[in-house]
Amino acid sequence: MRLQIGPNIDNGRVRLDFRKSPDRPQSTPSYEIEQTKADEFVKKYNSQEKKLFNMTMIFVAAFSMLGWITSIYKRSILWGILGIPGGVIAGLGVGAMISSNKKNNLMDKYNVKEVTKN
Repeated sequence: MRLQIGPNIDNGRVRLDFRKSPDRPQSTPSYEIEQTKADEFVKKYNSQEKKLFNMTMIFVAAFSMLGWITSIYKRSILWGILGIPGGVIAGLGVGAMISSNKKNNLMDKYNVKEVTKN
């Protein structure tokens, strides 16, 4: 989901909203930021989306390969059944945590505050 600059609020602050799309959840939050920093923040936030997605896919691939190698090493049907799906779940979890952390750090750097949930 990509952010866009919304209407002015007050005291030189603007609202940031996610663009309307079919996959947008019902309760997406809105944010507020200083008007002077809004363009730069939105550009950085939206540009890191592809990098974070690729990083998450690399984690998924690496952890599923690790699960596959473990199943070969253990020579067990149970490890074979659980190894690859377990690796995919672990990779998604690690990727999601790192993505969330990077986005939150960017929001803290630009002093972005959550306003409401639509």
